[in-house]
Amino acid sequence: MQSTVLARVALAASLMLDVLAARAEVIDTPERVQIVRVGFSGPLSGPSAPIGIDALNGMQIAIDRLNQQGMELDGKSLRFETVVRDDESDPQRGAEIAREMAAIGVSAVLGPINSGVALGAARAYNDGQTPSLTAASNPRVTQLGQPYLFRIVASDGDIGAKMARYAARTLKLGSVAIIDDGSAYADGLIEAFQRSAKSQGLQVGAREKIPPGADEATTSAVLRRIRDSHAEAVFLGTYSQHAASLVKQLRRMKMGLAVLGGDTLCSAVVARSAGAALGDNTYCVLGGEWLTKATDGAVFAAGFQRKFGRAPDVYAASYFDGVMLLAHAIRSSGTTDGRQLMPALARARYKGITASYEFNAQHDLKESTVTILRFKGTEMVPLATY
Repeated sequence: MQSTVLARVALAASLMLDVLAARAEVIDTPERVQIVRVGFSGPLSGPSAPIGIDALNGMQIAIDRLNQQGMELDGKSLRFETVVRDDESDPQRGAEIAREMAAIGVSAVLGPINSGVALGAARAYNDGQTPSLTAASNPRVTQLGQPYLFRIVASDGDIGAKMARYAARTLKLGSVAIIDDGSAYADGLIEAFQRSAKSQGLQVGAREKIPPGADEATTSAVLRRIRDSHAEAVFLGTYSQHAASLVKQLRRMKMGLAVLGGDTLCSAVVARSAGAALGDNTYCVLGGEWLTKATDGAVFAAGFQRKFGRAPDVYAASYFDGVMLLAHAIRSSGTTDGRQLMPALARARYKGITASYEFNAQHDLKESTVTILRFKGTEMVPLATY
């Protein structure tokens, strides 16, 4: 009797193993898996490389999470893969990448990051019918009438204006000088800051040009003019590495005025490079909520730290959100085809880590929260959210 029972148990176990094996074979067959390619276009070399690498790392965490959680469409398991390209912060290279991504057939591209690249590549993304989820902040990016472009961060209109408001109302500054690095990013940011600053009663000085790579004599001459103007603060329209260099030179020249800037000043790159020169009067604006205060933000930051050995920087969380927003659009539309995903993204409503993603007619965020931060040593401390 006992041997009969054991035989039946063994038979049942054997049948169960056969069923599980059969299921595994079905799941593992290529016919049951659909590859979803998601492109990345950003600076992975040159001065802007740190922000590009940071964004790519945030994107990769989202890709890994989607593959771990599993996602199905029409009875097939989706496997997300990245197609990574270095646009070298070059508009022509950015346009080439846009055409390449269309030929590959990616579902969407996270990027470009630099405003100049986005402006140069916008038409190529639209012609290729490839959705571009961009962090480029110049307001003109979404004013080109290219429906395949979606801005997933605050625009310079919000970032520049709200820094000017904070400078006038909270810091009680009376005058501010401006440094422009000549980039498309700086152009949009400075215009928004100037317009708002003047409306707030701030006296705005001349817009001084210091391009990246300017020699020390040129830079020193501009900074001396700013010092002689007795401005109470200087607003930096520059990318991170250049901003850090300018802050250090300001302090070497014993200029103790407040330093203001946009989202690229809110960077660990600046903290590491400028260090003690930042003092306690360097302020920046970051699009979205500060991670430690945002829903799931602390969890994301801790996971990022474990995986990459450093804290997330300017765009990591936004690029994580961008991938998850794309997955949301795939679920809601039932397709991975970029042409059909474009309208799904346009009508999407998705709550991410740093923002609520719902787009207006120009494909800017309907609600664009920003956080004002101050450097305290090499740490950034959130002061206010608008």
